[in-house]
Amino acid sequence: MALFSVKMRSSALGSHISGAERIVEEREVPNVCAAMSTRALAHSKGQPDSITVTVNAIDGDVAHIPALPITEACCADPAQARDTVIEALAPLTPHAADAWEMLTGVRDMRGAILFHAETGARLEPDNARGVRVTSMDAADATGERPEARSGKTRVTDALVLASKVAHHPSVLAEVCISDDPDYTTGYVASRKLGYLRVPNMKPAGSHMGGRLFVVNTDNPAGLIDYLEHTPVLVEEAK
Repeated sequence: MALFSVKMRSSALGSHISGAERIVEEREVPNVCAAMSTRALAHSKGQPDSITVTVNAIDGDVAHIPALPITEACCADPAQARDTVIEALAPLTPHAADAWEMLTGVRDMRGAILFHAETGARLEPDNARGVRVTSMDAADATGERPEARSGKTRVTDALVLASKVAHHPSVLAEVCISDDPDYTTGYVASRKLGYLRVPNMKPAGSHMGGRLFVVNTDNPAGLIDYLEHTPVLVEEAK
């Protein structure tokens, strides 16, 4: 069965607005391309002036990995969310508070920060770009997802990405805050913790957002290649 990677990116005046990613069968490609374009035009961050959809055949095997189990923290405000994230990271790095400050200080960064657990240093080759996680989808997704017009789409996309990231042995944890001003729930994820949803990570209306991976490698080239190029389908958690 031939599989294709379908990716969408939208922007306005050169600034990133939204992105989406699917791995689908050949017969599903036209409908998925149309659904992605519609999604880009309706984004809460505004009307894009550029929408790019790319389709590439996938050569070789696709890895199948399990989805992380989902739990949710109780956080009434951003201060409690900050404490929750730092508490989750503290067993993994002595620089947990620095990781939070670094994540909340970035703006308009399309990729993720690679944060060295031991030193607190950044490891991305290009700090302005970060590291992009691509080539992934839910294993049971076909065509336009049935939840495509509900909030479940956001959770599905985030869980798929978090599960792929956590599967690599060099990644100790991920922290994500959406840059969507209408969405204030983020997450902390790891193989041990699972996918912990964290509400109220930022004030409503804030454009702050970013993604940070706490890693334990001094040579991130292999990790970056996995994150950016290895195709992965995420199986539903049993």
